[in-house]
Amino acid sequence: MKKWNRIMLVGGLALASAFANAQEVSPVDFMRMNPYQMNSNPAAELPYKSVMSLLVGNVNVSLQNPSLHYDNFFDFGAQGKPTAWNLRKIASNIKDDNFLGFHLNENFFTLCRRLDQSKGMLSFGWDLKVQGDMRFDKGLFNLIGYGNSAFVGDDNPIRINMNLNMKAYQQFSVGYQFNLTRDLSIGGRAKLLFGMANVNTKSLEASLFTHPESYALRLEESVAMMASLPSVFTIADGKLKTQGSFSIGDLFSNPGLGIDLAAEYHITDEIGVVAAVHDLGFISWGANNVSLESDIVDAGTYFDNDAFLFNGLDLKALQMVTTDDDYLSHFVDTLKQYFQVDLSKTGRYATMLNTNLLLRGYYDLDEQNRVSAQVQGTFLNSGFRPAVTLAYSGSFNEMFDVCATYTLMKDSYANFGLGLAGNFGTFHIYAATSNLFGAFKPLNSNFFNVQFGIVFNLREYRFNVGTKTPKFIQ
Repeated sequence: MKKWNRIMLVGGLALASAFANAQEVSPVDFMRMNPYQMNSNPAAELPYKSVMSLLVGNVNVSLQNPSLHYDNFFDFGAQGKPTAWNLRKIASNIKDDNFLGFHLNENFFTLCRRLDQSKGMLSFGWDLKVQGDMRFDKGLFNLIGYGNSAFVGDDNPIRINMNLNMKAYQQFSVGYQFNLTRDLSIGGRAKLLFGMANVNTKSLEASLFTHPESYALRLEESVAMMASLPSVFTIADGKLKTQGSFSIGDLFSNPGLGIDLAAEYHITDEIGVVAAVHDLGFISWGANNVSLESDIVDAGTYFDNDAFLFNGLDLKALQMVTTDDDYLSHFVDTLKQYFQVDLSKTGRYATMLNTNLLLRGYYDLDEQNRVSAQVQGTFLNSGFRPAVTLAYSGSFNEMFDVCATYTLMKDSYANFGLGLAGNFGTFHIYAATSNLFGAFKPLNSNFFNVQFGIVFNLREYRFNVGTKTPKFIQ
C-alpha cells in the first residue's frame, strides 16, 4: 500500500463519521509514553516494565457547557464589567435542547507490572469518580425572559423538560494487557464499584398554558426523582434533614460491577486500529434511598382535572396581597396546598454506567511521529453523545511526549487540545487540555478539560515507537 493511500485510509475513518457531536476526549489518550493511555485503550503496550502512581497520578476535570455562557447573562459597560442581568438575552441565546456535563476523576493509586518481557502487563487501580449530566430545554428561560404573555393558547404552552443524573463512586480495578501475536494485543479491566451518592430523575416536566382571552393560567406537572444519599441525611416528618457526621460505611454501601475491553491490531508496520468499550456495568443503590414525587392535588378553588388553574385575583384580593403581609403569607400557604411533595424512603434501584464505545485508526509517519483519527460515543441518561477527534502525537529522545488534538462536538467546533509530558529519571510528569482556548475563558467555553499527574516508572524499558519489538533496559 502506498504511503498516501495509507494516510487517506486513516483520514477517511474520521470523515466518514463527521456527523458526530460530542463527549469527553483527552490528548493523554494518544500520548504513547503516558501510562494513562490505557484508560482509553486497555490493549496498549506500555513502554515500561513497571509503573506506580500515588494520589496525583491522574487528576482529570471536564465541563461541557454549550448553553449557559457568562457573556449571555449580563449587559456590560464600556470597560467590559457587567452592569445588569439581562433575562431576555439569556432566553434569546439559549438553544432548544441543551446539555450540561461534568466529570471528575481522581486516581489515588495505580500499579502496573509486566509479568513477562514480551507477553503482558498486570495492573491495579483505585479511583474516585464524580459524574453528572443534565439535559434541559429552553422553556424555563423563556418563562423568565419573556413571561407567559408571549406564549398564549392551548397550542403554544411554555414547556419545561429536564433530565438529571449525577453519581459519585469509588472504582477498584484489576486489568491485564496481553500480546496474542506480534500484530494483535488485547486488554481488559474488571472493576468493583462502590457508589457514594446518586440523583436520578424519572420525570421532571411542567407545561404552563395561558388562555388567549382571560389569560387564566393552567399548570400541569410531573416530577419523580430517586436518590441515594450519604447517611448524614435522613427523612423526618416528610422533610430531608441532616444528622450526625459522614460514616465510613458510606464508602462501601452501594456495590456495582464494570468492565473495560479493547483490542489493538497492526494492519501493517505503520497502520493500526483500536476498538474498545469502557464502563460496561452498573451500580446497585440500596443504602439510604429516597424518592421524591410531586403532584397537584385537589385543595379547592384552583384545582381542575389534575391541574392547577389560576383565574387571577379580584381587585380587593390583589390590594391585600400587595399591602398586607399576613394576607400574603396566608395566600402563599394556600397555594402550597395544591402542590403535594412526597419525600419518602424507598427500595433498591440500579443505574447503568456511562458506557463508552471507541474506534481509532493511526498511521506512524516514522518511529517518533503518529497521526490518529478516532470516533467515540458515550451513553448518558440524556442520550447518546458521540465525538470525532484528529490527533498528532510525537515521542522524542525517550524523554518528551507531545500531542495536539482537534475534537468535533455538538455546538462546539473549536476544541484544539494540547498535551505535554517529560520523563525525568523515574518521574513522568504531564499536563493536557482538550480545549486550549477554553482554558483562557472557561466561563464562556462550550467545553473545558484539564488533566495532569506525576507517575513513577520503575525498571523501565524503552522501544522505538514505530516498531513492535521492545528493547529492555535492565
